[in-house]
Amino acid sequence: MRMIDPAAWGRGSTAHGRGGSRLGRLVNRLVVLAFAAIQAVLVARILLDLGVIPADWGISASIADWSDTLAAPVAGLAGGLFGGGATSGLGPSFGDGFNPVMLAALFGWTMVEGLVMGVVRKLASA
Repeated sequence: MRMIDPAAWGRGSTAHGRGGSRLGRLVNRLVVLAFAAIQAVLVARILLDLGVIPADWGISASIADWSDTLAAPVAGLAGGLFGGGATSGLGPSFGDGFNPVMLAALFGWTMVEGLVMGVVRKLASA
């Protein structure tokens, strides 16, 4: 087992004794930021559908547009697997209650984030 000098903690070393490059850490942070923005839009749409965010708020239409774009791959996959329209559950009809497509999109993008972060970590450590 490799021992780590406690004085080196906080200077780029990790629990495994590997230091990351500045570029690797920057890419890691940018990927996390990008996926956080995606997840924030989808959570905002869920809150909009549940009526927590008022529908007459100025940014509500933008939230609906962005979330529909982000949820389209999941809706298309669900439409292909289970039949029905590829965009069922999408559209500007927010405020009608819980939309399971948005929750599935949130779950799907979280899975994609995990895969992308695995690749980023692998490349950053190489």
